[in-house]
Amino acid sequence: MTSACGRPDGQALKKLACEQMVNNIDLQSVSQLDALRKALGLAPGVDPIGACRSLGIEAGAGASSQTSN
Repeated sequence: MTSACGRPDGQALKKLACEQMVNNIDLQSVSQLDALRKALGLAPGVDPIGACRSLGIEAGAGASSQTSN
């Protein structure tokens, strides 16, 4: 593709995924949370909302930090 660009910044891509989530996701949707978990490269059972918060992205005051699997 474009060799001049180098490797993508994984941390920046994770932040972008989290920012998109904050704007578009239904935090009660298990399938959307699973999609976010996969986009972030997290293992099943790992809280994707908590991962976004650790990156400095606020997921909203009413967001649940626990998901049920």
